Amino acid sequence: MSGDVNLQSHLLRMRVTAVVGVVVVIVSVVAAFVLPYRGSTVASPRTVTLVALAASLWIGFSANRDAANRLEKIRRAFAVHGDEGRLLRDHWLVYLVVLIRLEMMAVGGLVVALWGSGPTFGIWFLILGGLMIALTWPTIRKTQLLLGRARALRDDA
Repeated sequence: MSGDVNLQSHLLRMRVTAVVGVVVVIVSVVAAFVLPYRGSTVASPRTVTLVALAASLWIGFSANRDAANRLEKIRRAFAVHGDEGRLLRDHWLVYLVVLIRLEMMAVGGLVVALWGSGPTFGIWFLILGGLMIALTWPTIRKTQLLLGRARALRDDA
C-alpha cells in the first residue's frame, strides 16, 4: 500500500509540474501579444527569428535524447541502490529538466514575438513548445514502465 501511495504522490507531483509548464506557455502567449514589439538593434528581425528557430528546435528536439540518457542513468543507479523513493525523485528531476528545455521553445517564441518577426510568427514556437509539453504528460503507465525496467536491471545485477 505504501508503494501505491508513493506512486500516486509521485504522479501528482509530476502532473503539477506539467501544469505549471503549460501555464508558463499560456502566459508567454499572452505576453507575446500584449507586450509591445521592441525590434532589435543587433540583428534584423529575420535573423533573430532564424536564430531563435534554430535554437528552439535544437533544444526542444534534443530533449528526448537527453531524457533517455538521463533515465538510463537513474535506472542503472537504482540497480545499485534499490531505493524506489530515490528513483521516483530522480525521475521527477529528469522530467523537470525536460520541461525546462521545452520551455526554452516558449522563450524562443517570445523572443521572436518581441524582437524578431512579431507575434504572428512567435505564436507558432509557443504552440509547438506547448504541444511538446502536452506530449510529456505523466501517466501511471509510463511510471510503471520505468519502475519495471529499473527493477529488471536490479534483478540482473
